[in-house]
Amino acid sequence: MTRLVRIEGPGDPLLLEAAALLRSGGLVAFPTETVYGLGADGLNPEAVARIYAAKGRPSTSPVILHVAGAEAARDLVAQWSAEAQALADRFWPGPLTLVLPASDLVPAIVRAGGPTVALRCPAHPVALALIRATGRPLAAPSANRSQHLSPTCAAHVASSLGDAPDLILDGGPTTEGLESTILDLTGPRPRILRPGPVTPADLAGLLGPVEVWAGTADPTLRQQAPGMQARHYAPRAELRLVPPGAGVASTSERVAYVGFGVLPTLPEGVRGILLPLEAEAVAVRLYALLHDLDAAGFDRILVEHPPAGEAWLAVRDRLGRASAKEQP
Repeated sequence: MTRLVRIEGPGDPLLLEAAALLRSGGLVAFPTETVYGLGADGLNPEAVARIYAAKGRPSTSPVILHVAGAEAARDLVAQWSAEAQALADRFWPGPLTLVLPASDLVPAIVRAGGPTVALRCPAHPVALALIRATGRPLAAPSANRSQHLSPTCAAHVASSLGDAPDLILDGGPTTEGLESTILDLTGPRPRILRPGPVTPADLAGLLGPVEVWAGTADPTLRQQAPGMQARHYAPRAELRLVPPGAGVASTSERVAYVGFGVLPTLPEGVRGILLPLEAEAVAVRLYALLHDLDAAGFDRILVEHPPAGEAWLAVRDRLGRASAKEQP
């Protein structure tokens, strides 16, 4: 039976219990600044396999290893470059994941059988304290069923995963709201594989111009990073992207309409939700809003295409994948 407990901060004695559980092969859901993660000892293949089973995650999708800093990350890579060190100095702890050549310490299941590993040092004080107390890197994808909405509070974890975690640490709502930026450093040029809170402009200050991958990955083939499949981050309700101001015809279905800046006139019975023209504010609120609409039993969610511009890159990515057709 899963226990959900409130954690009062990095000094809470419950963290020692959680760390012992992780070292024994258990699963612990915990808060980060981005979304809640489903954690396991990242050097224990059997424990990581429990993550894949709990999430229904395809074996072709690697998981991110969470570390307490650059020193711990160096042991997990075959080569720690000057670029990686500069990025860690600037953005760690924080919502930036680095993809680098893996060392022999990293189990094949973490890498989805490939040669690279994804590493991040989270900024949340509870997450950092848990990693340090465990003394191991923590494999921790988002704490939800595969392809579904990521959790931004402990209740979302319990709703999605049921009794799969051994323990859920409730550290309150997350502050960023969207998953980390994933940056691949293994190619000829740095390339963003998943946009997130750290933007291309943020990275350009250290690296120069950065490529942004904008495709979709075949789920039957090994991927370099999480979040590359066409469908991801999806609510239970059907989500459709519509042109700004499109509105909606009268319908007997329960429909929510989400607009940016201004709402069109909507038929009676359609719930209108107005989001601000501020990308960071929308990012923080987006998943929580979609969770709320699912909980309220809406059949369809119509979302206007977000504004253009780099600031909206991560929001556009998540909504685009959430609206993709369900994969078999």
